[in-house]
Amino acid sequence: MNPAWNIALKELYTAVKSRRFVVIMVFYLLIFSLAVYGIKDYLIRMGTPRVESNELFLWGSVSEVYMTPLAALFMINMMIITIIGAVLGAALGADAINREVETGTAKVLLGHPVYRDEVINGKFLGMGLLIVLTNFVVYVAIVAVMLILGIPLDGDSLFRGFLAIVATILYTLAFLSVGVLFSTLFKKPETSMLAAVGLAIFLTVFYGIAVGIAAPRLAGPEPPWGTSAHEVWQETVNTWMARLHFLNPAHHYVQLVQYIFGGDRFFNYYIPLGDSFTYGFNNLAMLLVMLFLPFAIAYVRFMTSDIS
Repeated sequence: MNPAWNIALKELYTAVKSRRFVVIMVFYLLIFSLAVYGIKDYLIRMGTPRVESNELFLWGSVSEVYMTPLAALFMINMMIITIIGAVLGAALGADAINREVETGTAKVLLGHPVYRDEVINGKFLGMGLLIVLTNFVVYVAIVAVMLILGIPLDGDSLFRGFLAIVATILYTLAFLSVGVLFSTLFKKPETSMLAAVGLAIFLTVFYGIAVGIAAPRLAGPEPPWGTSAHEVWQETVNTWMARLHFLNPAHHYVQLVQYIFGGDRFFNYYIPLGDSFTYGFNNLAMLLVMLFLPFAIAYVRFMTSDIS
């Protein structure tokens, strides 16, 4: 077996046995079980699903969503899902490399017939498998809780929910990549952990507020209300907001999930998945860039750094 996979499996095995994994799983399951239970009456009373406009201004995202109980669960709890996913990924990766260097285990590991690229690839793969495992367990638990509470589910919604979980995994991996990058930039694990988690919280909570403040300033002085000049100015503000949100992985993730559950008002049903992919292609591409670019920089940094 490839040494990178050996390291990945060992990383996964160690993580699953650790208290951190138990805490993560208990926290995840508790949060989402409470989320389902808290809105169960609303979900049960929904009646016939209908297409509604879903606006999430914090991340500059708006779309038409077919509000089935499962789609509504995702949309109502999008704030929780977005923040937890970002923080989880950043926290898992923030001490992946520098803690090994600080404790001296990196030198011991590299003393064996293992190359540096296999170490960093194995570390990332192991934590990535942990993220995949965690998200799928949580999704199964969510579906089980909804069925136990008598909340109606259909096969199309279940499959789209599965795709939304895949998008969540990709989004979390993007922040894992950022965490691994920080673990190669900072010598102290505590510093990289603080920086990575702080960035995750900023991008998911405060960045949208900052965009709302910065965009009007970048658009210039505001003309008098009700004039044609004000309409042009407002369009410029919206353009700047779209540009700034485009830099935030949370925006692309939320928009992608909205497209997965996207609805057609005329048919009052989901839009075809092919259309969902077409609409969300740019968001998916940006998430992939935000996953691979930080890891590529971390890879080069680790390959050329002195670990003595």
